[in-house]
Amino acid sequence: MTHRPGGSRWGRSTLGGLVLAGALLTAPGAFALPPKGEPLPEFSARDLTSGAHASGELKGRPTLLVIITDKDAGERMRGWFAEADRHVAESVHRQSLITLKLPFFVSEGAARGKAKGQVPQDFWKDTWLDKNGGMAKALGLASSDTPYVLALDAEGRVVASVHATVDSPEARAIWSALSL
Repeated sequence: MTHRPGGSRWGRSTLGGLVLAGALLTAPGAFALPPKGEPLPEFSARDLTSGAHASGELKGRPTLLVIITDKDAGERMRGWFAEADRHVAESVHRQSLITLKLPFFVSEGAARGKAKGQVPQDFWKDTWLDKNGGMAKALGLASSDTPYVLALDAEGRVVASVHATVDSPEARAIWSALSL
């Protein structure tokens, strides 16, 4: 199943409410993805049904991966998925990852429950919540209200990456890489 936030398959407020009040990311570093042709570093996360997942699952078909690292980035994430409807084929998987370092007083269950209230049930398994910020650490992603967006090929290798809003000139690199 493919993500369609903001489009025909998701409601308008889907990811805006996903971002959790009080959630913080403390991963240090700058945006430092693997070079083109390299696979993603290994990471693990849980989807909104508590199912365990690993980065290796992003192999098998081209993927648009939109990562948010800030509690206020949900609207910008949703914009990427809405534009994907116009730029890439149905066969391109849409995957979202929310990578936040949750404070001790916010349980994983509470975070997951809040997110479930905002994401249609059909997409709970395609929305991964990384409560410990492991992927952000693995990729060197700093907290930002601007999404990190990756185009992955069918082998799970990075073919394009940007740290940008969907309306920026840099977005063309993602659409071009996923249109091949």
